[in-house]
Amino acid sequence: MHYKKPLSLFSIAVVVSCVLFAGSARAGLRIDSPKVRLSIPAGGHQGGDIKVENTGTDPISVRVYLEDWVFSDQTGGKTFFPKGTQKDSCAEWINFYPADMELAPGASQILRYTVTVPQGAGGGHFCVMFFETGGGMMEQLDESGNRVAVKVLNRLGALFYIEPEGTIERRGELDKMEAGHRLNDFILSADFVNTGNTDITAQGTLNIFDADGYVYGRAEFEEGYTRPGEKATLRAVASSLDLKPGAYDLIVTLEYEQGGVLTKEASFTFNADGTVSPLTLKD
Repeated sequence: MHYKKPLSLFSIAVVVSCVLFAGSARAGLRIDSPKVRLSIPAGGHQGGDIKVENTGTDPISVRVYLEDWVFSDQTGGKTFFPKGTQKDSCAEWINFYPADMELAPGASQILRYTVTVPQGAGGGHFCVMFFETGGGMMEQLDESGNRVAVKVLNRLGALFYIEPEGTIERRGELDKMEAGHRLNDFILSADFVNTGNTDITAQGTLNIFDADGYVYGRAEFEEGYTRPGEKATLRAVASSLDLKPGAYDLIVTLEYEQGGVLTKEASFTFNADGTVSPLTLKD
């Protein structure tokens, strides 16, 4: 007969399930503003509110707090840090109330916040407001094979993007472009570098023209997420493109989510052996 090993009172871990969108059915928690982007004059302030709802069938306690965040990869993944530890944090600019909520099933409450931008502030600043609720207990095995009790916490995040009015420079460059050809697919990669002072989400199109100026092929770039000084390698694939040997031109057009366009032109030669010559960039 096998007996379960008793749980130690000290063998308790915490698992945080973090989501950054408007709802979590498991937690029974929803917020109506998963992203807050504000333009406020330096020295000024602006208020707003976030509706917090209990969509579950049990009462929940909600704790609200601020942290900093950075992109962990160019696809928009995020890493979180204690508030005020990142150089472009705006967590210390935000006051809010209440910090704790008790919500009955189906109930909602309004959280009110005020953002005060210091004099002399410039460029994009960022933080996240977390709404955290307990998700109960579960059991799992630790590294030694012992059963431990795990407390599960669920949290939703409202991302804050604060831009001091009149100071924002949304600029970017294509640092490198390389082309290749494989199984009738034309593949272009381009390094987008954020040279501005705020976040840029860039996506766009690739158009390929033949010697007569007609569009020969078209493809779209996946989104790339960057903060100032960061690089995202964007990739576009024009599938089943039956290139004939000869000279071609291409135009890359990138559009920024919050406004702005970057274009770059280049030419290349498709060789008879199926290879692509190095791109010749045009001013």
